[in-house]
Amino acid sequence: MEQVFFERMVMARKAYDRALGPVYESWGLSRNELDTLLFLGNNPGLDRAADIVKFRGLAKSHVSLAVTTLERRGLLERREDPGDRRNVRLKLTEVGAQAAREGKLAQKAFFSRAFEGLSQEDFDRWRAIAGRVLGNIEAMDSQGRR
Repeated sequence: MEQVFFERMVMARKAYDRALGPVYESWGLSRNELDTLLFLGNNPGLDRAADIVKFRGLAKSHVSLAVTTLERRGLLERREDPGDRRNVRLKLTEVGAQAAREGKLAQKAFFSRAFEGLSQEDFDRWRAIAGRVLGNIEAMDSQGRR
């Protein structure tokens, strides 16, 4: 059972990457760059590099490089937080928002296909079970950091 879990996780990640492949290619983006744009597009209010690191589990160095590259290419802007100058807020430009919209469409198509044939009841049950499993994993992770 354990081996199947990890095999399926790897399979899901590869299928997700293939689904987003046309977006990576058409925009000339790396996976981390597109993940950064999608995170900002999908999570209004979570607009700091630290939020991306925390919630996407990406390395600080990868997020920093992605932000620098995306800013240089005109896909996002850094803005100083007027309430706390230590915080830098990230904002998609119009071009960056377009790339994020294309990425969101690819995400939607992937998840529609992944959950094809499931009734709402099946999906709700899957979501509850997955939530419990991920909660257990999160608890293990936080205990390991003590």
